[in-house]
Amino acid sequence: MLLDHDKNRTVVAFIRGLGILLVICFHVVVGLSVLLEGEALENYISTLPGVTNIFWQALGSELIFLASGFLLSYLLIRELRGGGRIAVREFYIRRLSRIVPMYLIGLGAYALVREFEPGELVLNLIFVSKWFDAETIIPVGWSLEVLVQSYMILPWLVILLYKTGKPVLLSVLVIAVSVAVRGLALWLDPVSYQLLPYELIEGTDPTQTQDDLYYLIWFRFTPFMLGFLLAHLVVHEEKRLKLWFAGTWLRSLSIMIGIGLVAVSGFLPIHDRTSTLYQLAGEEFWLWFWTLQRLIFGIGICVLALGLWHADSLMIRPLRWLTERRIWTHLSANIYSVYLFHPIFLIPAAIVGFRATAVHQLGDIHVLEIIAVIVLVTAISLLLARFLTRRAELPAQRWVRRRLGLPGKQG
Repeated sequence: MLLDHDKNRTVVAFIRGLGILLVICFHVVVGLSVLLEGEALENYISTLPGVTNIFWQALGSELIFLASGFLLSYLLIRELRGGGRIAVREFYIRRLSRIVPMYLIGLGAYALVREFEPGELVLNLIFVSKWFDAETIIPVGWSLEVLVQSYMILPWLVILLYKTGKPVLLSVLVIAVSVAVRGLALWLDPVSYQLLPYELIEGTDPTQTQDDLYYLIWFRFTPFMLGFLLAHLVVHEEKRLKLWFAGTWLRSLSIMIGIGLVAVSGFLPIHDRTSTLYQLAGEEFWLWFWTLQRLIFGIGICVLALGLWHADSLMIRPLRWLTERRIWTHLSANIYSVYLFHPIFLIPAAIVGFRATAVHQLGDIHVLEIIAVIVLVTAISLLLARFLTRRAELPAQRWVRRRLGLPGKQG
């Protein structure tokens, strides 16, 4: 099957690794913008080239959710296809033993420097803090909550979809409903889409609806379902996919569509109030943008993933070369530790990268300085993550699985 081959697994590692890298880029770039005002902020925004527009989009978590949805759905579908059933208990043990030990370490580390109420700690421990509009003790803890909640849902959803005999139709329907729910929430609260992205970057507080759209699983389940669809296609429609991508025109058209969807959803200059975008786009555009952006981006990534697996053309080879770099495997293998602990290194890396300890010392910011900060945060986070993976995550994972009757199983 598809993921039995190393070169195919590198595509999944690339998506996961790129997702965590984009999370770091977002936190560095947007975090710095929060410190600046007026002309200094305008100069900073104008410093960054257009290729970095995606850094402002908060789409890294979308890639992580999509890759998780695909990989877990693939394993569940393969299990269902091979034995006619899914061992749900074993699925839960494998998933929770992977994420909970590092999450508890993260809670302990951040609890030393953050204030919280006992009730907030309980909500964090059971992965539902955002359901009750409580603070996550770990700065990025909301996304771990979404992942755990999706783990609870996914095996039962896969079973249900295949029992109906129409998994594609029903999964498309679930996606349509999840997107419609986003659109309805925005439509009922016009202030949420009238508040323009650059205003948020410049310091305006988001509305409650915008927070809900970002943090709550019923608004963020779309990428998991896209991942399921992608997994279904590569397991059950492999021959048709190979025939599709064997055709020169269909192959080229598919790759161009994938690139186009990622470009229009991920690279608009939403951070720049002086861009032509804001001169052309009215309120209705922003309603549709906030509703559809993540769906369009996810579809584009899925199309490109299929191209990487099944196409062989000059258009896809540069991207395939990029996916084969070892950095993505390292980031993917240590993704939870990097995700949990990279916020700790943002300020130290900024001090080194910008050679300043206060905002008034920054002066003119150069794009190379921003890249240096991103590289520093990534490198230090990865070093710590590899240590924690070897010394804490894997031993805890093995211990939990042995205690619960799954000896020797990892992943």
